[in-house]
Amino acid sequence: MRFQIGDETDRHLVSVIVHEFSRCELAFDQFIKLRGIKHKGDLVFDNKIDLMTYNAYSLFIQHLYEYFKGCVTRSRENTGNISFEVIDSLMNREVNKIQKNWRDAIDNNYAPKWANDRSYYEDVCPENFGRDFRNIRNNVAHVDFRRINGGSRLTLTQFYKDYHKYAILLFYNGRDYWSISDYGDLDFGDITSFNKLT
Repeated sequence: MRFQIGDETDRHLVSVIVHEFSRCELAFDQFIKLRGIKHKGDLVFDNKIDLMTYNAYSLFIQHLYEYFKGCVTRSRENTGNISFEVIDSLMNREVNKIQKNWRDAIDNNYAPKWANDRSYYEDVCPENFGRDFRNIRNNVAHVDFRRINGGSRLTLTQFYKDYHKYAILLFYNGRDYWSISDYGDLDFGDITSFNKLT
């Protein structure tokens, strides 16, 4: 279905994107907290913490992917299906754009003090990032025996090793635009209604 920026469909889509990004933030925050517990060293190695950490990162990946897909839907002004090839390509382009913006900010002295060294942003997004992001999202979202040993699929461990940097670039870029800073008068339709019920 076609829509226009500012119409009712768009306003609802914006609410869904904000909600999806909030889910992404919650999962990422939980992942960081759980990693902190694991790395303190004062706890015995705990399989439950491992499972919770894996689950938190899995949810982070799922919600980050869906958030990005929502942004693509909005920029297309069309709620119809988007081919996975288009999302894969746009995800790679977005990472390259984010890295270029960081290089420009560093070169022109307006990057925040906490920015990484310029060299961190000089590589090109790996060609298979978008495809592998989609595949790992599917792997952790659907029941498939290959989640355990990989088989012919990428594992979450390998995704983290190869692509975490690029997922984090997408995530932090999204925080600037889609993060909720004031929870006061939010109305997310059924999401708000559900919370009033419980």
